Amino acid sequence: MPRLFLWLSLLVVVLAGPARAQSGDWKEQMAAIPVQSGGRVMPLDTYARHLAVQLTGRSKWAADRGPEGYAGREPIELLCELWFRPQQFMSGAFIDIENRPFKKAVGLPEEPRFFTPMQVVNAPGINGVLQGFMQRRKTDSKAQPKGNEKIALELSGALDRVSTFAGGAQLPIVPPVSGHVYLNAGPAGGDPGTEDVQQALAAVRAAFVSGQAMEGPVASLVDAVHRAGVVGAKDMRSVNLETFYNRHRPWRMSAYAYGLSIVVFGLSRLVLRKPLLMLAITLGVIGAGEQVLGTALRTMILQRAPVSNTYEALLWMGLVAVAIGLIAQLLNRKAWYLFAGVCAAFASVLFAGLVPLESQTNALPAVLRSNYWLIVHVLTITASYGVLLVASVLGHAYLFKHIILGKTADAGEGGPWASHPLIVQTYRTIQVGLFLLTAGTILGGVWAADSWGRFWGWDPKETWALISIVIYFAILHARHIRWLRDFGMAMWAVLGFIAIVWTFYGVNYVMATGLHSYGFGSGGEVWVGLWAIAEIAFLVAARLRFVQLRKAGRLPDERSMKLRATTKPARA
Repeated sequence: MPRLFLWLSLLVVVLAGPARAQSGDWKEQMAAIPVQSGGRVMPLDTYARHLAVQLTGRSKWAADRGPEGYAGREPIELLCELWFRPQQFMSGAFIDIENRPFKKAVGLPEEPRFFTPMQVVNAPGINGVLQGFMQRRKTDSKAQPKGNEKIALELSGALDRVSTFAGGAQLPIVPPVSGHVYLNAGPAGGDPGTEDVQQALAAVRAAFVSGQAMEGPVASLVDAVHRAGVVGAKDMRSVNLETFYNRHRPWRMSAYAYGLSIVVFGLSRLVLRKPLLMLAITLGVIGAGEQVLGTALRTMILQRAPVSNTYEALLWMGLVAVAIGLIAQLLNRKAWYLFAGVCAAFASVLFAGLVPLESQTNALPAVLRSNYWLIVHVLTITASYGVLLVASVLGHAYLFKHIILGKTADAGEGGPWASHPLIVQTYRTIQVGLFLLTAGTILGGVWAADSWGRFWGWDPKETWALISIVIYFAILHARHIRWLRDFGMAMWAVLGFIAIVWTFYGVNYVMATGLHSYGFGSGGEVWVGLWAIAEIAFLVAARLRFVQLRKAGRLPDERSMKLRATTKPARA
């Protein structure tokens, strides 16, 4: 797989071209300037996106939404506003605070979403929240911020960033003549040896503030940066790749392809079955290709497996899910595998884009700086989540089609009393997912022994991983001894994945306790809550419909059903 990533990335380098060979648009030229930040070299566009997310909540806002002065503009324009005319820009409301209970608690009005820096500074309750957390940290050095404390700390970081620019920020955009440390330069000062870059930045600022044409000054700035020092071949390749990555947006392209594949698959059940099914497969392959491209780019840019945060893990889950669906489709000719894989991949890509998870290409915390364990443990455990998500989608498909819609005629090959093919596929998928989940958890224990000196410590993440394993073992065992029939198997395939979601999301974003603090975060609670409510409503509706169908005699008594090859026959 690393070789595949390498060849794909080299192809992208050829397609993307060198960073200096951009189109004439000044924003694209400036966005490709290398800057050293977060322990690595990145394009200035990525730095601007980080800044935009930290201050406004998103890297880019639509023209009819977003904060004043930034809606409908590019991230690099926000950086220029803050860098070249900070006092004017900071008079506007651009700091994002969406949480209404937090705003009420700290004395901010609930109605506006965006606030000026001075409004945030003068909020009476924010300092109290921060001081309360500091007191907790004094008594417990391992204490993690929760709820309002997280938001207050994020706002404190945003204000620090704003104050840096207000004082005349200098960014490390000047490559060194020798060594690896970039030199700082700004429009009004910088490190010795950066005078030409400072002069070029001053010209860019003058053009930006006066509204004059930017192409000439920015081109001069790019030339000054490249004359000042030497950008290493490795850094230049990463900058080129990341510039292409930011523009191409492979995750959005894959979401479009997956969405169309799902629609076409649904139409294939009504008309033109074979042609539309082939089109659905083709669209699924295109979506998977875009996702492979995005994963390859992140791998080459960051020089590590792209599963270091929740955002990347979601995308990896989706890629594994669609791969399972496509492979099973080719081997078994079962269209539902394809449908489940594409639905799972679409859900993961969509959810990763909806909630404010960590989407940035950033440096790793110290505990994760082991490519070996990232590949062996994290890829395995998140792959299991993707496979079990496919099983959940298959369970949904059975419940919706054969219970809620009441289409019970197309049972398995053994007649109306045999186990349905969808349930057979669900059972086999859970077997694969449980194997990966168990292996990944054991490997995590080995990593814990290497990093923390113990194999198992009943950390919340470890505990819930074990709970998830027990749940899925119980599901398979209950199926094996015929406690679970088709309906029960489908229900528990859906319920089991709720435990996975809590292990994956709830422990990190709700509980936020334990040694796995590098995975903690905030955001997405509303979306996850809506998903949980929808799942519960769906399962309740399926159960009520199941009882109704059985009373009407449209479903057999599952206690007398014969299982197919998914289980062994009962002993005499």
